[in-house]
Amino acid sequence: MDAYLVEQSRLHGNEFNTLSALSELYFYINKYKEEILTALDRDGYCRKHKLRHKLEQAINLMSGSS
Repeated sequence: MDAYLVEQSRLHGNEFNTLSALSELYFYINKYKEEILTALDRDGYCRKHKLRHKLEQAINLMSGSS
């Protein structure tokens, strides 16, 4: 089984599923949303570049809320 998985990984190593990756990121962000937003608030660089606000906008776009 290991050899099969290694071979499949090699055969499909150049493929990247963007929608799947975005879905995984969205799931992770929702799971740890408060921790991530708090960390963005605490970091000076993130505050300067308004990363919390930008992330909240992305979350709202993906969730369909305004």
